[in-house]
This record gives sequence, structure tokens and C-alpha cells, in this order.
Amino acid sequence: MRIAMLFFFTRKICLSNLLRKIVMKNVRIWIKSSLLLVAILAVVFVMAGSGAANSGIASVGKLWTEKSAVTSSKISPMGGTLFRNLAEQLSPAVVNVRSLKKVTRMYGDFPFAPPFGIPPQMRPHGMNPKGPDKFRQRGEGSGFIIHEDGYILTNAHVVEGSDSVQIALSSGGLLKGKLVGLDRVADLALIKIDAPVPLPVLPLGKSADMKPGDWVMAIGSPFGLDLTVTVGIVSAKGRSLGATPYDDFIQTDTPINPGNSGGPLINTQGEVVGINTAVLQMGQGLGFSLPIDLAKKLVPQLKANGKVTRSWLGVSVQDITLANKESLNLMVDRGSLVREVVADSPAYKAGLKKNDVIVEFDGQAISSSRKLPKEVVYAPAGEKVSLTLVRGGETLSINVILEPFPEQVMS
Repeated sequence: MRIAMLFFFTRKICLSNLLRKIVMKNVRIWIKSSLLLVAILAVVFVMAGSGAANSGIASVGKLWTEKSAVTSSKISPMGGTLFRNLAEQLSPAVVNVRSLKKVTRMYGDFPFAPPFGIPPQMRPHGMNPKGPDKFRQRGEGSGFIIHEDGYILTNAHVVEGSDSVQIALSSGGLLKGKLVGLDRVADLALIKIDAPVPLPVLPLGKSADMKPGDWVMAIGSPFGLDLTVTVGIVSAKGRSLGATPYDDFIQTDTPINPGNSGGPLINTQGEVVGINTAVLQMGQGLGFSLPIDLAKKLVPQLKANGKVTRSWLGVSVQDITLANKESLNLMVDRGSLVREVVADSPAYKAGLKKNDVIVEFDGQAISSSRKLPKEVVYAPAGEKVSLTLVRGGETLSINVILEPFPEQVMS
């Protein structure tokens, strides 16, 4: 029995020693593995810390990047600084245009008339109960300086009918503006302010160079929010809103709102290519700008005469269609087909005839009936221009002396 117990005890000790050895061996292996893991992790963190210092991480302990490794110059134009730089450089030449007009508010159909007045509960806010209210109605728009002496362009509808005009500069100054000239057909106005120092100006570019998809930027005062910057693209060119036969707007998806009227549409070179004029409220991203090329044609007349004198040719035209091409045996596919020649008009005096097809006006190709009036109306009156037309299969060149547009026709 004692021998058996001793054997069991000895066997137990042996097993214990064996287990201790196994455990200690595993512990040593685990320690070595742990030390190796710590060493590996240390290397990883050192490498990560070194990489973070080079990539701009604010602190080693953060697991996210706070500064992009891609420089702004590699992201253009939406993610870069292009428009930010343009806004900083050009905003000082953009102004807020305030038009003031004296308005008399009458009673209308109110049942009570002076001297009894209008009961307080029926009175519009601020109305004088003893008689008609006289107050100053204020409208706001935008504009931009084109000459350091203080000449400013804006839309005609911003200032038309106003008794006085005020110009708020980006620097905070408020100056009285003088209306130099206005043209409601093109919706363009020229204003002059007297500034004590030369003013910053915006350079004028070429709207003819703009293509659909080109980036543009607008700066203005939508709803009175001065120097608001918005960005978009040119959506289309040559748009007509049906206001006049001479509409030729640049369509843009740049956000434009009431108050942007008269402000600049700017290309990526920092040049004005359009004057923001209208927006279709029933849609989104449907803004329209007056091409700056047209404004440059009209500014000299506005400065010299205060108005624009337009020319006329004296013909009614239509597009060439498959039907009239076959019936009239026309030899061309594009141009302005003359349907009528007005008696004693410049066209009549030059010898134009019905069914002539005008294909060129003063060196400009005429591809449709819409383009001809736009070319004629802004050509100088009294000057001789050359017309290229097709008559019965023969190409002719004739000279026409344009005349001022009759006032009764313009109205």
C-alpha cells in the first residue's frame, strides 16, 4: 500500500514537473512571440509616425488624414482655388445698384374716403389714414465697373423709371449714380459715379469664344446679399426668350436670383463674357445673360447719345424648309428667305426682291431667319453694307445703305 501510494505520489510529481516544463516552455514561446509582436508593432508605429509627418497628419495618435496629399493645383477647377482667386481679385469691381422711386399709394376700392379716413383694421401697414401715402420704393440689382473713372454697366430694368440711383461699392462707400444712357431693347444701362480715386475695373472678354460646357462664375447681390459668388457652366448660346426678335442670350446653369440682374458672368480668365439678365423661375438652373460682345457695340452710343439708334433693312424673312425649297426651286439649304420687301425701305432701294435668299450680311454668314435681324439692328445706320444673296441659282453681291429704325416700328 505504501509502495503503491509512493508510486502514485512520485508519478504525480513527475507529471507535475512535466506539466511545469511544458507550461514554462509555452510561456517562454509566448513571451518571445509577444516581444516579437511588440517589436513588429513598434516598427509599424514608427513607420506610420514617419509617414504621418510627411503626409501632414496633425498628430501621430490620429488614424485619419486631416490634410489631403493632393495639392489644389491638381484639382481643377471645382476642387481648386481658381474661382476663389477670381472672386478675391474681381469682387472689388462689382457693385450693388439701388434705384429709388417716389410712389404714391392710393386708396383704391376702400369704402371710406377722406376726411373720414380708413379704419385701422382695414389699413395696410404704414398707410396714412388722412390721405394718399407717398413713399420711396427701392429696387436692387448688381453692376460692375468698366472704367476707373466710374463708368458702370447694369441692366436697364434695374434703373429704368427711378428718380435716383445709388451705387454701393464693395469697400463700403455709397455714391450717387448718374444714368448716362439706357436701352430697354437690349436691357442695358450705363451709369457714372464720381469717385475720389481710380476705381478697380473688370476686363471685358469675348462672348463669341464661349462654348457650351465652359466654366463661368457670377458675382452679384441676390436678394440684397452683396458679393455673392456662384459657379456653373455655359449651357447654350443664342437663346431667345421671346421678348424681342433680337434676343441672343447666353444660357447658364450658374445660380442666378432676383438681385443678380446687371452683374457680371465671368470666364476662367477673369473676363466678363455676359451680363446676368433673367432667370426662368419655373425651372432650375435656367439663367440668361446678355453677351458682352453686344454690350460693347452699344456702350459707345449710350455714352455719346444716351440711347441706341438701330438700323433696319425693310424685309420680312423666314427659314428655308423642304417644302419651300422644292416649290421655289431654291439652290441653297440655309439662309434667310425674303418673303416681303417693304416699299421705300433700304432693301427696296437696293433692289432686293421676294424669294431672294440672303446668305451673308456684311461678312457674317446668315444661317437662319433669326440671325439676320440681330446683325442688321446693331449695324451703324447710314453706313453701306454688303449683302450676298442667291437669286434663281445665281449668287449676287449688292450694297445697302442702312437707315435708322422707324420709331413706330420699334414701339
